Amino acid sequence: MIPLLVASSLVALVIVVFLFFQVWSRYSRDGQKMRVAGLTPVDLDAFENLTDPEEEEYLRENLSSAEFRRIQRLRIRAAKMYVAALSQNASTLVAVGQSARFHPDPEIAASGQQILQGALRLKVWCAVSFVRLNTALLFPTFLSPSNSGVSNYLTVKYLAATLGGKIAA
Repeated sequence: MIPLLVASSLVALVIVVFLFFQVWSRYSRDGQKMRVAGLTPVDLDAFENLTDPEEEEYLRENLSSAEFRRIQRLRIRAAKMYVAALSQNASTLVAVGQSARFHPDPEIAASGQQILQGALRLKVWCAVSFVRLNTALLFPTFLSPSNSGVSNYLTVKYLAATLGGKIAA
């Protein structure tokens, strides 16, 4: 019981430190210059296909176990690239939300707060996904990638795009 508690605490601490350095490095390098237009394009349909449990099950049933492990590792590596792009975009959205939080218009400030919260949740999901995907590379037959962060990303991106229209108006 105690080793599990210690391991959980260490994982939580690593995630918090990771998020701190991600946000700190983003602000120290680029300041407030980031905008939604600077988001890296991400093919979410392809990402969802890579992380689809039904697709994985189909491959598991139709390939030999050695071939399945090889293909699954390739899919996991590709999924890691998508998660990296989502993490980078989440950093951009954190900066957008942070700068909008202090806007004099209360509606824009509230939208900025929503964007910031959603982007931070996405950053946490990305950090957890990296750990999960790296573990899945070692055990491709036991762990599956998850696409649960895609809807969170779409929501935050939409809020940021809407906010951009409000500020420009």
